[in-house]
Amino acid sequence: MPGNDVLDLARLEEAFEDDTAGIAELLEMALDTGVKHTRALEQGVAAGDAEMVRRAAHAIKGSAGNVGANAVMQLADELEGRARVGNLDGAAQRVNAIAAAYARVAQEVRAYRARVG
Repeated sequence: MPGNDVLDLARLEEAFEDDTAGIAELLEMALDTGVKHTRALEQGVAAGDAEMVRRAAHAIKGSAGNVGANAVMQLADELEGRARVGNLDGAAQRVNAIAAAYARVAQEVRAYRARVG
């Protein structure tokens, strides 16, 4: 079982009553949403637009929280807080950290799909 800091599958399995197809679909949607919002983060950072970064980080935090992607959620929460006060110092590195955390989540999703068929 993957570590809860990457993806809390136990929470999803409890909520979905072991509906593995539903869990897999939700995880795929969350990953797709993550890609979209990570692009928005990158655009916001490139433009120096703290509000755009804040909105994208908030969306990532919510989506990641819904599926138990705890590391992504924590990173996005930190970036959202900094962007809320207009602080984009180190934001590009934080966006890279979020992308790397999403990559770990994607690995766990692939492993989950392989286990459940």
